[in-house]
Formats: sequence, C-alpha cells, structure tokens
Amino acid sequence: MSPRLAMMPKSAKGHVMVFAHKRPLLDAFPRLAWATCLALSVMAGGCASLPRMDSRPLYQQLGGTEALTRITDRTMDRVSTDPRTRRTFDGVKMSTLKASVASYVCKVADGPCTYEGETMARSHADLGITGAEFDLMVSMLRDELNAAGVSEGAKNELLKRLAPSRRDIVKR
Repeated sequence: MSPRLAMMPKSAKGHVMVFAHKRPLLDAFPRLAWATCLALSVMAGGCASLPRMDSRPLYQQLGGTEALTRITDRTMDRVSTDPRTRRTFDGVKMSTLKASVASYVCKVADGPCTYEGETMARSHADLGITGAEFDLMVSMLRDELNAAGVSEGAKNELLKRLAPSRRDIVKR
C-alpha cells in the first residue's frame, strides 16, 4: 500500500475511505466548468431573445410628431363624440384643442414641440371630469396607439408619463 493510501482513513473492514471533501476544488472542477458553460450558453441564448431597448427619444418611438398628431386627433375625435364624455367638449373649438393636446403629448414624449397651454390643473379646473371619463380617454388613447402600431414599450412609457396628470384633471 502506498504511503498516501496508508494515511487515508479506513472503514471498519479496513477498506480505504475516499472523501470528496478532501479535494473539493479538484473534484468539483469538472462540474463547475460544465455548469459555467451551461449558464453562459443559456444566458447568451436568453439575451438574444430579450426585446432590445429602443434608444431613440420616445416621440420617435411613437412615430414622430406627425404620427403623434394623428393619434391625438383621433383620440380627441372619439372622446368628444362619445356619449359618456362629450359633455366636456360642448362649445370647445376642437381644432385649437387638438393642436394643444398634440403639443402637450409631444412635449411629454421628449419631442421638439412647445406646449404653450395652461397647466393641466388650471385648464380642467371647472370641467368636473370624473375618474371614469379620464379612464375612458386613456382607453381610447391606448386603442389609437395600438392602431398606429406603436410598440408595447413605447406605449407603456407614454402612458406612464401621462398618468400623473390624472390628479390634476379628475375632480369628481
């Protein structure tokens, strides 16, 4: 028996007992190498399937200023004629309102537009807009964004940026 084996612990029957923990790094190396290769392969394949973040400004992801104008115009056309919300638009010059809304949304989306209108709180102060009316307009905007083929990421980012205006607009 080699001197090394003689120093190893023996079982009750005199058999040499080999413990993996005596050489944990050397014994585990093949498993570690395999696990590392597997993890890297999964990560490389998984990363390729993740959606890429669009680095363009949000207004460009939404289609640019012309697309934003079409989207907001269609939204305003729908909300101003819907029986559940049209009361708010009685006597309003829609062409002016549409231009103002398009500029506001463009500005919120980091576009090159300048919004010169009132604050959301001031411009909606006397309208008594309800939560249901606001939610309906958001739903119509979402529909128009979908119809325009806007990506989920860009649509969600725009809606996230517009969401804080709810507290300034909803009064009932």
